[in-house]
Amino acid sequence: MIITTRKYLMTFLIISVAALYATAAWRVEQARNQPSTGISCSTTLCIPHSGTFNALR
Repeated sequence: MIITTRKYLMTFLIISVAALYATAAWRVEQARNQPSTGISCSTTLCIPHSGTFNALR
């Protein structure tokens, strides 16, 4: 491969990885910020939805 082709390929790969990471982070934030109705299961030992995504920070 020519050096300029490698430069463009590496730039494209870095931008692609950064875009995938940003998309995943945005989706986690959107899921974390959704209003929860409290506890979604009927047992007494359930964890609220807001607690699971706060642990990721």
